[in-house]
Amino acid sequence: MSANSDNWDRDEDFAWRRPAPLARGAAMVMYSWKEPGWSFLWSVLAAAPFIMAAVLAPALLSLSPTVDMIAPIAEARAVSAGAEALSDNASPFYVMLLLAADIFAEAPGRIHLIAKALSALFVIYPMAYFASSRLPIIPAALTTGALGAYVASPFAGPSEFALAIFLVTSFCFIAASADNAPARARFEGLIAGVGLFALWQLNPVFSLAGFIALSACPFLSGRCGLSRYAATLAVFAVLAGVAEWLAPGINIARASAASGVLQVSASFSGGDGAMGLSGVAVSTVLILLSASVFGGREHLRSWLTALLLGITAFIAARLTGANALPVFVLVAAIAVFSVSSPFYDGLFRSHDRASVSVALTGGAMTLFWTVAIVVHAAGQFALQYQVAAAAPENIRTELALVQPGGPTIAQWIEEGRFSTVEAREFFALAPVDQSMMLLEAAGRAKSMAAEGWGVAILTGADTACVLAERRQCEATGDAAASLANVVFVPRLDLDPATTAAIGRAEALLYTEFKLVEQ
Repeated sequence: MSANSDNWDRDEDFAWRRPAPLARGAAMVMYSWKEPGWSFLWSVLAAAPFIMAAVLAPALLSLSPTVDMIAPIAEARAVSAGAEALSDNASPFYVMLLLAADIFAEAPGRIHLIAKALSALFVIYPMAYFASSRLPIIPAALTTGALGAYVASPFAGPSEFALAIFLVTSFCFIAASADNAPARARFEGLIAGVGLFALWQLNPVFSLAGFIALSACPFLSGRCGLSRYAATLAVFAVLAGVAEWLAPGINIARASAASGVLQVSASFSGGDGAMGLSGVAVSTVLILLSASVFGGREHLRSWLTALLLGITAFIAARLTGANALPVFVLVAAIAVFSVSSPFYDGLFRSHDRASVSVALTGGAMTLFWTVAIVVHAAGQFALQYQVAAAAPENIRTELALVQPGGPTIAQWIEEGRFSTVEAREFFALAPVDQSMMLLEAAGRAKSMAAEGWGVAILTGADTACVLAERRQCEATGDAAASLANVVFVPRLDLDPATTAAIGRAEALLYTEFKLVEQ
């Protein structure tokens, strides 16, 4: 060390310890807190455009076969009619959302869009309330908006909805609040109890993960963690009791589904591949590493609990096929912006260029990936609008389900490339072709239903009650066919349940819809 080490600020060897006012000012904007009420308001407003985009969309963009999108609505109506027990459904809570959406819309795609909007509302209000006392205002608003966009986006489904609820409730359980008032803790426990019950009725994988996170609540969520924990359990118990009274056997069915998750050798499925998540995963690892080195043992709780949450949520997301991108974003937000983050000391107290640069880099990377979720969802909404605008009018109005483009069998036949028989023999049905065939069958079925004939379409679910006539839905397409006067039989590759019926109905299955009178 040089002789004038007392004047280290003038020594080039210690230049990294000089202040950086411009960078510090930029970092302080990201780390600045506001009153919880303002933070809550801005968080809700950040997510509102995506909810409105779902509600006002002309049609739902889907990559799934048309029959698969209609089946959940038929099953929900069968539950409402008493033809199927609610406890037998794989996701009772989502069935209730579909039934609520069914009040406001008729077309299957519109029902799904409204259900997405309701799902997003169920996520953003708790997240906005929890984040208002756990994150600075900018990360709180962006994270809430990102989760709302993630749930309401066209390609999201019940698995993404369950993942979002799990992240929100776990955020309440493991992240300490800046407001440790007992009344707020109990109210947060009430909200979290509703969320935990929704997970219980939505997805067995995430419900187990939610109870694991709840077990850490008394130790990690602040001085009133025990009150929050007790309120959560009490609300969950009350709601589970009400559900059992309304639908006997539902909790036993959910417990059986949850135990089955532990017994079967589940494999990772669906979701984004490893390469698709590599960027955000590496960024999150670097953020956690920076937090662990910068904070040391004094801030162990911040980055370690975030890491454990990330591991648990990522495994659950891969088991259910949900897109795990929000997992990494929330993990990084907890490590960087929560009240136990190590970066506040190096920014607002004793600070130098090194501490400011680490805080600025960690915050910027976290906000970048948060905005990436918003941009990704906005791209899906833009594509949905473009495809809906180019779709045939009858598909957009009667089904409100559209699929991305590409040549279809109908186009090839119209252009004279193939005859109808040749095209349907040589090529598998595209989703657009399935929509056209279903609409053709539905049009003929409606005219027959108007004449007093009972009609059915031989698919896995009772799709005729959604497409052809407004009647009580049966539990399955087979059950509806047994009661109908006229049954429409689709070609084999339209629906897996129809394919399974080949052994007992091969004489009736043709390459086009055929009318079969019983």
